[in-house]
Amino acid sequence: QIGTATDWQNISVNGHLTIAQKTNGTIWGWGQNQYGELGDGTTVDKNVPTQIGTATDWQKVSTGVYYTLAIKTNGTLWAWGFNMFGQLGDGTTVDKIVPTQIGTATNWQDISAGAWHALARQSNGTLWSWGRNNTGQLGDGTTIDRTTPAQIGIATNWQNISTKFIHCLAQKTDGTIWVWGDNQWGQLGDGTNVDKFSPT
Repeated sequence: QIGTATDWQNISVNGHLTIAQKTNGTIWGWGQNQYGELGDGTTVDKNVPTQIGTATDWQKVSTGVYYTLAIKTNGTLWAWGFNMFGQLGDGTTVDKIVPTQIGTATNWQDISAGAWHALARQSNGTLWSWGRNNTGQLGDGTTIDRTTPAQIGIATNWQNISTKFIHCLAQKTDGTIWVWGDNQWGQLGDGTNVDKFSPT
């Protein structure tokens, strides 16, 4: 058991980093912090849970490799940590050591962090991505990295999203599943192994 707290609610782990949310809306981090991925304003590793800022309105968090993405209850999107490929979505490739708001939209509903790319869904059912795109994991038909969120297609019926390394899966409200990105080991499940650059 980590400490004595009994009010942990959600948790996200990736590599050497852990970010967890409590029922009071605060978020806490521990582990590696070389790029500011803990968001506590330092680059010092932490071996005990350390609160990230003072906000009490965090709703969802997702960790990638050396970076973190989060959504607040007001629908705003935030990111911090490693940013070499623009995976923070703030239009730069500069690391951030504290939570930094991404754009001005207030309708972000779900977020999933890949290795160095992000997949997100807005409340209107649209799908968005940004960051590293070397195997088509952004789903925009290219292999060009993006430093800000860009909509994938024009569909407005995306329901569930998931990405962890360099491929993506998403489900629509009609129950269909769509895949794209790296497919070296057949992980897209489409009967092939030729990466897909757009939802298939």
